[in-house]
Amino acid sequence: MSQTVFAGFLNVRPSTVQKWESPASGKHPGGAAAKLLQLIDAKGIAALAI
Repeated sequence: MSQTVFAGFLNVRPSTVQKWESPASGKHPGGAAAKLLQLIDAKGIAALAI
């Protein structure tokens, strides 16, 4: 899945996902985004489908 599509699932900007994935940025998800990422890690992206 592209960063743009994944950003849409999380309701964040694609540049935010890019920063999370770049070790040099030092940025990490927090708050609701971090919880959603934990859910996706545990149950897969389908867990977000309504």
